Amino acid sequence: MDYLVEMRGITKRFGALVANERVDLHVRAGTLHAIVGENGAGKTTLMRILYGYYQPDEGAIYLKGRRVRFTSPADAIAHGVGMVSQHYSIIPELSVLDNLMLGAEVAGAMGVLHRRAARQRAESLARSLEFEADWNRPAAELSVAARQKLEILKLLWRNAEILILDEPTAMLSPADVQTLFEVLLRLKAEGRTILLVTHKLQEVLDYADMVTVLRGGRKVAEAPVSETDASMLTRWIIGEETQEPSNKPDRVSIAEPQRAASKPPRLAIESLYVRSDRGGWGVQELGLQIAPGEIFGLAGVDGNGQQELVEALTGLRPAAQGHMRLDGVPFEKWSPAKRLHAGIRFLFDDRFRRGMIATWSVMENAILGAQRERELQRWGWLRPNAVRQRAMQLVERFQVKVPSLRAPMTALSGGNQQRLMVARALHGQPRLLVAYAPTRGLDIRGTEATYSAIREACQQGMAALVISLDLDELMEHCDRIGVLYRGRIAKVFERDEFSREAIGAAMVGV
Repeated sequence: MDYLVEMRGITKRFGALVANERVDLHVRAGTLHAIVGENGAGKTTLMRILYGYYQPDEGAIYLKGRRVRFTSPADAIAHGVGMVSQHYSIIPELSVLDNLMLGAEVAGAMGVLHRRAARQRAESLARSLEFEADWNRPAAELSVAARQKLEILKLLWRNAEILILDEPTAMLSPADVQTLFEVLLRLKAEGRTILLVTHKLQEVLDYADMVTVLRGGRKVAEAPVSETDASMLTRWIIGEETQEPSNKPDRVSIAEPQRAASKPPRLAIESLYVRSDRGGWGVQELGLQIAPGEIFGLAGVDGNGQQELVEALTGLRPAAQGHMRLDGVPFEKWSPAKRLHAGIRFLFDDRFRRGMIATWSVMENAILGAQRERELQRWGWLRPNAVRQRAMQLVERFQVKVPSLRAPMTALSGGNQQRLMVARALHGQPRLLVAYAPTRGLDIRGTEATYSAIREACQQGMAALVISLDLDELMEHCDRIGVLYRGRIAKVFERDEFSREAIGAAMVGV
């Protein structure tokens, strides 16, 4: 049988770590082919090899039956292969049009940009994605969903026939996910081939034609989706029979008004106003209280003030008005370092920009922000043994797969990078956790482990504010859910009031 893409016996090593071992992949033209597996299974590495980002140590790639060798992404793009990574490659300061053209400019013989012709072509391509853009607007002002569409548009701009999407729905709301797949199915109907890396099995079952499962760097299954189900996929991914854990920690109820009123809330926000980069207010008249022991979820369509609220709580963006109190003590004027020292921990939606230093080692990133803790330093000098011990504790607690503690963070899969960020944030006895998309890029086990650890910390007295675009995740793990709409808390739902329909309606202002 002829395939559009074949990867035969692909092996890729990073030092002692074998990311892919003799992996075969067969992709037919005009299909949506899913690649699934646990964090560190080798999914992204395999796709980066197909995209020319890495070269395999062994094995070969065939396109339309002919062997090809990509020494760079430019080679792959020249052969019609494009990739959208988990973390977008958009330059925030450039306009939407400039981001689209970058590296593939429409220019004359003297290098003069033909912006009018470029815009006409951009608008023609954008119509196929139902993407309405202000082409002169800075890309930083786009919503997450719009950035995702812009990344796909960049592939079409370069005439990509094979589109590789790595975790494209990790930061999208349910409505945006549906819209994205409508676009992908339309592109598939036009004859394009889509390779989808995802942890969300329902997406595979709903939209994919074929699925390849990787485990521990090896391919364990490749089958038509019509011949599988969620249980079968889970067994292939994990490698064992699955059952509902019987030792999940009990949910901490805060429904007892006497207990909640007996002491001040851990986090209290009053009449908070925070300006947005897009002009006007990102957060306005926001009020919120979270009790010790509570996991409070914040739902909302992207762009309704989530980013501004997180940045205000972390000290990265000043509050124009209002108060934020930790156990009754105002902290809106504290520096980010003082907030960390006081026990406020943060998890950001973009770990590359604000969670880690990618070129630093696992060990260095494990103590990032904690360098001044007494057990890690003496007289201002870090204690190497204490640093190594701390890093080992975090790696073991969250089962982070690392080649070594001295390996750079770039040697880890995205999911394992996120596991380390979560482990670092929950180390010790934090008083408050502010988590924006804490399970981004995590597999089933990683997601469960994250919320189990958050719940355990809350049982020890921590309060948690979890901001997520995944409504199902919030409904499963949170004690209460507030809906953020146009910078305000539109409604707060108690656990016995949780309903997708009701919360969804509040998210769009109904």
